[in-house]
Amino acid sequence: MPKYKLIYFNARGFGEMARMVFAQAGVEYEDIRFERDEWPKYKSNTPFGQAPVLEVDGVQIADSAAIARYLAREFGLAGKTRLEEAQVDMFAGAAYDLAKPMIEIFHAEGEKKAELVKKFQEETAPKFLGKFESTIAENKSGFLVGDGVTWADFTLMHFMDWIWGQLPEDFATKYWHVMEHGKRVQSLPKIAAWIAKRPVTST
Repeated sequence: MPKYKLIYFNARGFGEMARMVFAQAGVEYEDIRFERDEWPKYKSNTPFGQAPVLEVDGVQIADSAAIARYLAREFGLAGKTRLEEAQVDMFAGAAYDLAKPMIEIFHAEGEKKAELVKKFQEETAPKFLGKFESTIAENKSGFLVGDGVTWADFTLMHFMDWIWGQLPEDFATKYWHVMEHGKRVQSLPKIAAWIAKRPVTST
């Protein structure tokens, strides 16, 4: 078994998808965390000056999606066929696209924040969450692709867990299946155990 090290801030952020893949697979790894003021001493040792970084027997892989995808394929959490793998990549990518405007919303204030929230609810959410909602509703497994959980499910659940908290409470009622999907993923025994023991962080 290779030796894995995941290097990221002391936060869930863009490192959590990999951590959930490790948790679901039951594979040990070194979870190296650092605070914001410690970032400069790690940054110079990363491929592109970004985190997270995964080390596999000393070989570095950057980019959170590339890391999660690699691990998921290694551990059987990326789809059972080439077609399913492509679908999983598609939905994971869409979850990233859904989360991007929320970063701007998170940092905005006052009228600007209200404008961005309105745009997200009226334009972004129907485009992305509408598709997630119908996909989950139509799949008997309750997951996004095939008959079991994949890293796309972890990605959607993780980002939505953050997104719900940035929007009005009644917004979530429009996407019941997406909400239930998040609960379903979080209740998986190994994921529930990870959530219970992981460090408590604000993001």
